[in-house]
Amino acid sequence: MIPPKKQRGGFSIPLHHLIAIGLIVGVALVAYSNTFYVPFNFDDWPNITMNPNIQIKALTIERIGQLIKNIYRENIRIFSYLTLALNYYFGDLHVFGYHLVNFFIHISSGIFLYWFLMMTFNLHSLKERYGSISYKISLFTSLIFISHPIQTQSVTYIVQRMSSMAGMFYLLSMALYVKGRLTSGKGRFLYLGGTVLSWLLGISSKENAAILPLFIALYEFYFFQNLDLSPRGRKVLFSLVAALLILGAFGFIIWGQRYINVIIEGYQYRTFTMSERVLTQFRVVLYYVTLLIYPHPSRLNLDYDFLISKTIFDPPTTLLSILIVAGLIGYSIWMARKRPVLSFFILWYFGNLVIESSIFPLEMVYEHRLYLPAIGPFVLFGLLTMRGREKLKGRVFGALGWSLLFFIIILLSMGTYQRNGLWNHQIEFWKDCIKKSPKKERVHHNLGYVYLELGRLDDAKEKFEEASRLNPHYALSMYNLGLVFYKKGLLDEAIIHYKKAIELDPNIPEPYYNLGIAYYEKGFYYEAIELYKKFLEAKPEYENANFRLGLAYGALKKWVEATASFQEELKYHPDNFYAHIYLGRIYMELEDYPKALFHLKKVLTFPNVPNVEGIRKAISFIEANQRK
Repeated sequence: MIPPKKQRGGFSIPLHHLIAIGLIVGVALVAYSNTFYVPFNFDDWPNITMNPNIQIKALTIERIGQLIKNIYRENIRIFSYLTLALNYYFGDLHVFGYHLVNFFIHISSGIFLYWFLMMTFNLHSLKERYGSISYKISLFTSLIFISHPIQTQSVTYIVQRMSSMAGMFYLLSMALYVKGRLTSGKGRFLYLGGTVLSWLLGISSKENAAILPLFIALYEFYFFQNLDLSPRGRKVLFSLVAALLILGAFGFIIWGQRYINVIIEGYQYRTFTMSERVLTQFRVVLYYVTLLIYPHPSRLNLDYDFLISKTIFDPPTTLLSILIVAGLIGYSIWMARKRPVLSFFILWYFGNLVIESSIFPLEMVYEHRLYLPAIGPFVLFGLLTMRGREKLKGRVFGALGWSLLFFIIILLSMGTYQRNGLWNHQIEFWKDCIKKSPKKERVHHNLGYVYLELGRLDDAKEKFEEASRLNPHYALSMYNLGLVFYKKGLLDEAIIHYKKAIELDPNIPEPYYNLGIAYYEKGFYYEAIELYKKFLEAKPEYENANFRLGLAYGALKKWVEATASFQEELKYHPDNFYAHIYLGRIYMELEDYPKALFHLKKVLTFPNVPNVEGIRKAISFIEANQRK
């Protein structure tokens, strides 16, 4: 039987697109093949390994709702945290699953970028100039994006999937918008609806995706309206600006106060002012360009110690950087009509850095901030390279050109693989950071934390002390010194350091909790109770915090308060069988045998419970008393 011919409109992917997708996936797999077992690091610790909000053990609507509510109190990156929570649900703290998700996000971003560029260079306004090389530009640019070492921080560093997810949804939104504009009928509304949905997912992954509407408006004006400034064109431009203002006002109404508070509170603990940060960022965005041009692993760093600009003349490169940035932006606007692609992607670079390189009290430099902005320079380099190759004549020069492009991708992939190799070894990784930022207290502290986790207490103590020497006001190092002394069994020394950490920064909750543990072990139960309460004000769902509060109340024979604390622990952590054990003991003490029986029998439903025989004897004792 002859199969029916495929009807027009049926979905199919041409072979050359399948080849492009295959190359994107293949290059990504080579460059990131050594990342799937990279351990948790730095911000992974507070956001994943020590974050009870994402550590869900029951996939229910109630638990997901609780996660969303708790996350939204802190920030709007709900979707990013939801993916981390799903990783935890399906794989606990095994890193493979987390890295696999990050890897697929990066691949998806590369494919969406390829799709977006293919449609862009084949637009009616650009096809005559770029159509014949659109495939080559789009593929080469996407391969640079996938293989470039600057992206390792967004892909290999688990928690920074926030950046790569925001970038992925941003690129998908751009592609859907272009596809929608090129589609007529009902299909257009589906694509444009997808654009909005993808944008919202991008914002709920990381806030820097909020800039997307501006670039959709720019794209519309550049490539669909062809920079038309006639009366009709000005009307379209006015409509786009009005839509952006309305959208901005709507966003400010919803989130404005939140981020005003972030700015005000953030600068209270920063070592630089808002004006110093803004001035410094002019130098930072140009420094980023040097990392894109020469991304050797020896230049890459997780925690940069970047010189702060005090004034426009201190250092002198500040004024020079301001002039260069202003000149590039001015040049892009001046060249907009003659070279719209050049203009648009220069603006793409600076515009997509504007949120994280402006007034917000963030760290000065982070490579993951380049995940999306880097596309601007990548496109321009790909365009320049392909236009240059087209001018080469003859088979020999053609083969040489392809060899050069292939060599560039190989070099970038090797750099990425090498950089990823360092991420695999935490001690060497942080030693590398210390080598590059020797005067920054945080890199010494983080190496100390790795040593602490490995049980190398003397090495940890040395690094925490070095961090405290570099910055005597650094509360985290003082707190972790307390942990070192605690693990050594030196309670008095631990208490001294916990108290000092609280004095340096009363807003860090962990010292209260661990000081409470130390006081409990010394028999100071009332003091321990007050400290646990202080900690629970900041972290009411922290695992074992309510349990420890219950133990302190129990030691004072305050059974009502102890019972309430253990019940509160079970509210957040229903699998804490120790809470059931102690509730059973309390109800036995109170001779409330039905409740004691309920909790002790509940314990037997859990696996790996210690002293099961003792619990069975207690149950038998209660049942015997009930028969009497």
